[in-house]
Amino acid sequence: MNLRFWKKVSVLDEPIDRVLTEMNTYGPDSPEFEKQLRYLERLHDVKAGERQHHRVSPDTIALVVGNLVGILIIVAYEQKHVMTSKAMGYIKPKA
Repeated sequence: MNLRFWKKVSVLDEPIDRVLTEMNTYGPDSPEFEKQLRYLERLHDVKAGERQHHRVSPDTIALVVGNLVGILIIVAYEQKHVMTSKAMGYIKPKA
């Protein structure tokens, strides 16, 4: 079982692991090895098609979170340190 943070665990990971284990028992000259290799290719093709259905990539999520953190830092700074503008000095109050 794969426990990476960003990687989604697929249902096909276990069958792929089983095929790889069986391939290790046979030699590359064996006809069973070729049969297992075809199974492995099919499983990888199905898994590649499964990956295309993700809605939002982890890179996009990281970018959005980074932008929000930057905005929150600026807002927090502005709340603690009053930003004065010279433009406000040019406005004359009505008498």
